[in-house]
Amino acid sequence: MEEKIISRFNNYQKIDLIVLFLANLINVLMALLFLARIYNLTVIENILGIIVITMGFILGYIAYLNKKNCRDKWETYLLIPLFLFIVIELILDYILIYDFRSTPIVGPYILLYYIGLWGLIGYSFRFEKKYGFITLITYFLNMIFSIYPYIVN
Repeated sequence: MEEKIISRFNNYQKIDLIVLFLANLINVLMALLFLARIYNLTVIENILGIIVITMGFILGYIAYLNKKNCRDKWETYLLIPLFLFIVIELILDYILIYDFRSTPIVGPYILLYYIGLWGLIGYSFRFEKKYGFITLITYFLNMIFSIYPYIVN
C-alpha cells in the first residue's frame, strides 16, 4: 500500500509539500488552541488538540514512508520528535487524562514540543528557504499565543 501512495505522488516534492502544509497548519492551530485556553473554551481546545494529534500521526506516517524509501535521514529524523510529542500528548491528555502540567515532567514535555516544532522548521528550510521562513513565522505566532498568558499576568 505504501508503494501505491509513493507512486501516486510521482516524486517526493508532493510529500514534502504535505509536510510543509501540516507544519504550518499545526502552528496556526496550536496558536488558536492556546487562544482558546486563554478564554477557557475547553471544547474548542480539545477539538483543536484532536486535529493536531491526527496531523501528528500523519507526519509520523510520512517519516515512516521517508525511511522506507531510503530518503535522506533528515527527512525522517526531523519528523520524529513531533510524532513522539503527539504520542505522549495523546496518552497523557486524552487517554489517561492526567494533569501533568503541574508536575516535574512538564519540562521534558515542553522541550520535546519545541524540538518537534524546530524539526518542522528544519524540514521546511531543507525543502526551500522561503517555506522555511513561512514556517518560522507561523512558529512565532504559535509561540506568542503560548506565552501570552504569562506576559499579561
